[in-house]
Amino acid sequence: MDDTALVKSCLDGQTQAYGALVEKYSARIINLAYGMMGDRHEAEDIAQEAFVRAYKALPRFERKAKFSSWLYQIALNLCRDRLKARSRHAKNAEEETLEGLDADPREEATQAILQGELSDKMREAINNLPVLYRESFVLRHLQGLDYADVAAITQVPADTVRVRAYRAREMLRHSLSKSVDTFWREKAAREKKGAKM
Repeated sequence: MDDTALVKSCLDGQTQAYGALVEKYSARIINLAYGMMGDRHEAEDIAQEAFVRAYKALPRFERKAKFSSWLYQIALNLCRDRLKARSRHAKNAEEETLEGLDADPREEATQAILQGELSDKMREAINNLPVLYRESFVLRHLQGLDYADVAAITQVPADTVRVRAYRAREMLRHSLSKSVDTFWREKAAREKKGAKM
């Protein structure tokens, strides 16, 4: 059954049809929330809440829109709300984090990369993107949605989504370039040292 038929079945009282929608979209919604929040448990909580909210609001769902876009929009709004709440507490958390650093942060970043944690650096870089750019990047490049779908979800024109996704990629390229360069330089040094032994 397609989404339209499943939604109609749900509205007709067949709750198992909603289970089919949950099964179809749960991984995508969790991945979206993880891309936005950077925390798997929080992503799962957001996904669960998104499905509950969507179910309760299903009678108000306008069927001219895609169910998937509507669901993504609900999840994205939940992420936005949590990010706003998180930013209110960010100043205190940042101060605590800075107090806990004993070593040179550049040295720590280098060691993390050398230990195979480049993906963590990428996650951190994505989390540091401004929220509007992060939304476009996550939906377009991590979720693989086309620009029209991202535009429908974020409620901005597709050209704006295209620009935001491009700027996000440029920001990531800039913020990760030093880490990537350091990784290759250190790797070459280790290989050279290993060849001498």
